[in-house]
Amino acid sequence: MKDNENSEISMQYWDYYCALESDFKQISRFIDFSEENLKVYSIELTRILLSACSELDAILKDICYQINESSSPQKINDYRGIIREGLGEIINEKVNIGLYFFDIQPFEIWKENKTPKWWKMHNKVKHQRNEYFTEANLENTRNAICALFICVNYYYLQKLKPIMVKSGKKKFSFKDITLILKTDSQFIRFNKSDYYIQTLRLN
Repeated sequence: MKDNENSEISMQYWDYYCALESDFKQISRFIDFSEENLKVYSIELTRILLSACSELDAILKDICYQINESSSPQKINDYRGIIREGLGEIINEKVNIGLYFFDIQPFEIWKENKTPKWWKMHNKVKHQRNEYFTEANLENTRNAICALFICVNYYYLQKLKPIMVKSGKKKFSFKDITLILKTDSQFIRFNKSDYYIQTLRLN
């Protein structure tokens, strides 16, 4: 469903993302976040993987509507085509996870017009759980939640930009959206320092 431009902007996407990120961070207490453990799988990783991709399905559709109100995307291939053409910056975004993983680029394969492995594996886990349970692993879950982080930030950037410009703000950038969402304090962050307002901290 498309948002009503005149209604108050809902923060449900952000709130739900934060809940999933918190759950994902908790896992680092039990599974060491390292390259050696990327293939570790569990019931909790399954839950987060499926939840993150379900939320991605909804927000990618809304981003497509932001790009083209007359579009009617139904699946990942539709989202990819619309976003590649209208908001290709998403493909190049990289994020870091705490001090564990750096430069995660979950949509990189879209450059080749292909579907990310983590998305395909989420579908396998969703529909063929017994056969593909091991694909509900740290690597696929990590990539899915990083993809969700990127999309949620872009959703609010696109949603708020025309409102802020209309109210008199000449430029509305990622520095503004990360300040509004307070992503500088998140476990998952963009790897670009110029997306954040730098503050002087005195010890």
